[in-house]
Amino acid sequence: MNQPKKAKRKPKNWKVVMKNFVIILLLLGLAGVAGLVGVFAVVAKDLPDWDPDLLSGAKTTIVYDDQQEYVAGLHAGENRTEVGLDQVPQDFIDAFIATEDRSFYSHHGVNYRGIARSLLSNISSGDLKGQGASTITQQLARNAFLNFEKKWERKLKEILLAFKIESAYSKDEILSMYLNLINFGSGAYGVQAAAETYFDKDVSELTLAECSMLAGLPNAPSLNPYQNYEWSKNRQKEVLDNMVEAGFIDRATADEAYAVELTFNKSKISDTQYGYYIDAVIDEAIDILAAKEIYNDPEYAFYRTGLKIYTTMDPDIQKSAEEYFADPSHFLQQKNELGENVQAAMAVFDHQTGGIKAIMGGRTYDQKRGFNRATSAYRQPGSSIKPLTVYSPALEAGYMPFYTLDDSPLSYKIGNGVWQPENYDGKYRGIIPMRTAVQYSINTYAIQLLDQIGIRYSFDYGRSLGLDLLDTPGTNDLGLAPLALGGLTRGATPVQMAAAYGAIANGGTYVKPHFITRIVDEDGAELYRYQPESHRAMSEQTAWLMTSMLRTVVESGTGTSARVPGVVTAGKTGTSEEYMDSWFCGFTPAYSMAVWMGFDKEYTMRNYPPQYPSETAYGGNCPARAFSAVLTAAHQDYKPSPLAMPGRIVSVSICSISGKLPGEACPSDTIISEYCLQDAVPTETCDLHQLVSICTESGKLAGPYCPNVEMRSVVITADEKSSTPNKMPAETCDIHTQPTIIGLFDREVYICRDPRHEGKLYKANIPGPLETGGCPEEYLERIILQPGQNLPSCPLSDHRTSRKKAGDVIHDIIDRN
Repeated sequence: MNQPKKAKRKPKNWKVVMKNFVIILLLLGLAGVAGLVGVFAVVAKDLPDWDPDLLSGAKTTIVYDDQQEYVAGLHAGENRTEVGLDQVPQDFIDAFIATEDRSFYSHHGVNYRGIARSLLSNISSGDLKGQGASTITQQLARNAFLNFEKKWERKLKEILLAFKIESAYSKDEILSMYLNLINFGSGAYGVQAAAETYFDKDVSELTLAECSMLAGLPNAPSLNPYQNYEWSKNRQKEVLDNMVEAGFIDRATADEAYAVELTFNKSKISDTQYGYYIDAVIDEAIDILAAKEIYNDPEYAFYRTGLKIYTTMDPDIQKSAEEYFADPSHFLQQKNELGENVQAAMAVFDHQTGGIKAIMGGRTYDQKRGFNRATSAYRQPGSSIKPLTVYSPALEAGYMPFYTLDDSPLSYKIGNGVWQPENYDGKYRGIIPMRTAVQYSINTYAIQLLDQIGIRYSFDYGRSLGLDLLDTPGTNDLGLAPLALGGLTRGATPVQMAAAYGAIANGGTYVKPHFITRIVDEDGAELYRYQPESHRAMSEQTAWLMTSMLRTVVESGTGTSARVPGVVTAGKTGTSEEYMDSWFCGFTPAYSMAVWMGFDKEYTMRNYPPQYPSETAYGGNCPARAFSAVLTAAHQDYKPSPLAMPGRIVSVSICSISGKLPGEACPSDTIISEYCLQDAVPTETCDLHQLVSICTESGKLAGPYCPNVEMRSVVITADEKSSTPNKMPAETCDIHTQPTIIGLFDREVYICRDPRHEGKLYKANIPGPLETGGCPEEYLERIILQPGQNLPSCPLSDHRTSRKKAGDVIHDIIDRN
């Protein structure tokens, strides 16, 4: 059988296909090259003038105060000493090359593989402004000639300028210029300035450990060892790993360098006036510029582009604070086990505008862009947190200043243990009102009140006042101790505390603190203008009542040293456990202020338990005095009036033990005048005071046979262990247990049983020999009074006695005869 023949396929001409494909690719390539050339040609027309001097120059940024007066000029050359590449240790050069640009000595200004790699990464991430893959030469071009804007045109200009630099200078010259130009943080530009700033030595003396630490800083200069030691240490490890990977050192050498404990310089400065404030301005400006994404490197741009920064600083208050802090006699003289002095920080805040008028980040200004305790030291606020997370939220919830709780020993079961909080002075006062608890910083009262208003409510309230309270599983501030006693997980800064108290001073409105009002570039274009950020954190009534109680603290409580003469002053002391942190936070009608004192912890970068020197370190001592001194100077020619009392607040007489209207048994010294909301005036009468008979000899409840008895007003307490004074005795007199005839007859009296008395006991009015009237005989009843019992006389008008007329007396005498 014949098989059908298969049709033959016509072979394709693969050579023709490949030829066409290559032609298409070439055409596309040529088109791409032509387009790229065109783009570069357009960009090249707008290149800045070639000025070699710019490779080490910078335009000055000017800082102004709140009156737009000159404060300081800041520029990159301010702290720079140029050195030759031969003075730079090889370890530093290797560390920098391994980390920043490993192909530096082989490329011609541009790393094409790096550009392609970063382009693919940016396309895949959807962020065309992401990775840059800039070589050292490109970075030099950017820093010297361009404006740091995040635009693709800048990248192309950067490439063109890199080619020009490569054609004009050798690799070593380029590297030398860059190492003398780069920003290392803390105001240090160039390797020599960095070596002096961080290690107080010449660059040629740097060790491998020090070189690797410094080489990692240009990546994020603001996260330097003074600002963020942990980040800097992690970055050092990355640099050492890069050196191992690049073959410059082996693993053992890298590990040995990483293990070295570095000692940082904290003493060399060139200018101290306004230092801490200017540092805070720089930090805020860099954050603003970064958020607006105007510049690729906001910190570098800040120092080199001639910006104008307008701030909220009051130079007179700032100078006054600096002068006060410069006097060692204003601080405790003891040192800790490392020989370090007690440190201090403060912030003065305009609570109406949100402007920070002055700060001190330490007793002395030791390091540019160093650790600023006013903005960065998160410390335990102690009792200064109580008005923010206990008393203000309680007032808002309807608890008035006369609300009473028992200041007596407490016990709380916490996990497998028992927590027994104590007062700072170890004393207990028994039943007291809220004002007294605020006045004398009573811990037990605050804890009980917080327990009643609710931890979550208190937590949210504190956050609304700008506190960084943590709410994370396992470690958080949702507890009685953190919110009532200030033992926070992280803590609070002086700036945060000043702003939080400012909400009370500002009638309940919280305004976010800021240092900068405007930023203008060198051409006059406004890059930033402050927009007020505020919200109502509490009612006007709550703010006024809280202020009233805080005034009591300063007038007659724990904060009397904080008084500002001639100006209404309110505030609160705060001392953390073991006197490790002491605070005074408060305000006048114009400014709120927070002062902290204590020993450094995280900043020292050592693991040791800081110890405060003595019990004289409480917040009412040195911190309160600093508060008074700085604000007294600020108010020398300015005496503002306090906020007027808002509506719906009234004054009422209250029993300070029951928190209710006074009763007949309330002693006069327990009746107080207090403010409260109009709809919160008590309607009930005191039920805790009671008149009882007390044996004057035993001091116990009088028995039926006590000869000397007096009526006393005592307090009936729910807890027999209460520390309340004058509470009801629990025992009856055990001295006078047998009757005496004389004592029995001395207590025999007649009472009036007239129905109009409604069962109340009244001593009968018995007429004497020369009197008439009195209580009718049918209402008389003879009883024996209890020891110490005294009865009022019958008040009925028709039962009164009156003197007899002379004729009636004579008539009675005749009748008797």
